[in-house]
Amino acid sequence: MRRILALSALALVAGCAALPSSAPTANQVVSGLKSGEVEVVAVTPATLSGEAADAEALAPWTITDGSGANDRITPGDRLAITVYEVGYSLFGNAGAGTDSAGALPNGTARTFPALTVPDSGQIRFPYAGTIYVNGLSSDQVSRAIEQRLRGKSQYVQVMAVAEPGPGRSALIGGDVAKPGRVGLTSDHERLLDLVALSGGPTARKADTVVRLARGRFVSEARLDAIGPNGAENVIVAPGDRIELLRTPRTLTVLGAAQKVSEVPFDGATMTLSEAIARAGGPLDERADARGVFIFRYEWRDRDGQRIRQPVIYRLDLLDPAAYFAAQQFAMRPRDVMLIANARSNQLDKFLRLVSALSSPVVTGVVLTR
Repeated sequence: MRRILALSALALVAGCAALPSSAPTANQVVSGLKSGEVEVVAVTPATLSGEAADAEALAPWTITDGSGANDRITPGDRLAITVYEVGYSLFGNAGAGTDSAGALPNGTARTFPALTVPDSGQIRFPYAGTIYVNGLSSDQVSRAIEQRLRGKSQYVQVMAVAEPGPGRSALIGGDVAKPGRVGLTSDHERLLDLVALSGGPTARKADTVVRLARGRFVSEARLDAIGPNGAENVIVAPGDRIELLRTPRTLTVLGAAQKVSEVPFDGATMTLSEAIARAGGPLDERADARGVFIFRYEWRDRDGQRIRQPVIYRLDLLDPAAYFAAQQFAMRPRDVMLIANARSNQLDKFLRLVSALSSPVVTGVVLTR
């Protein structure tokens, strides 16, 4: 019987490497690499984070402020015109009680039905004739009508109020609460203003990209990276098209972590220490604190060419300097973080398996005596 147990133990030892495991050990990660194919870098306070080849880095923002002429009348606007008169009146009420000369004892005011500015940019107003209003401000339209009415009305003042039409608006769509057309005013609305006026994004700010198209030019920026005074928060111009896109950024945590999961970026950056904390840290009973690995592709210059090189960064949490390094090592979207299993974990599994197999045999021997 002892011989049977010894042979069984030898067979189990031979097959120890084949025991099931959720992650490799640190030695298996390093020893399984072929020389030259993968670069292994120890994470120290002097280690640069690098620029991941698969990181979805956006091109620099190129669109500048709009013309700011949102207070200028364009075709499609509606003009509400009110004429105030004192004395001889062109537009006075017929029953207002005039004298034989047509003079009114009191001033009168008349508001005309709103006029839609046609594509020609010209409007026709009674007694004033045809006036070209495209590109003028409301005040300039008022003065132009007053000039035409002088000599025809004794004392006249004109107030023109413009309601912006499609020509003075921008379109916003995509992953936004209230997509549609937003009118632009003389307040010179900026990009963040239009996002707010449209109810904001439907996804987290950290997961949203803003795309602005003006003519043939297109620029993109992450919503959480656009500051009130940033270069991306431009004055919106009439005809601009804004689109909000949901593009979440995550990294994957595997191995002997408290939480094997996909960890989202909550801001523009995430450090290695933050990533480990969000994964719950290593499992005390399984993890090898010397084996925290980051897998990613980096850009490298080889023989005059820029290539994608697989790189593994290794962090040793038993080294106090590693905690300073982890605070400044920047994670990248699509990184894979692996917390290796400790070698003792395999031995523990082996001993539990031996115990599970040998216990019935020992029990049988005791009972047969």
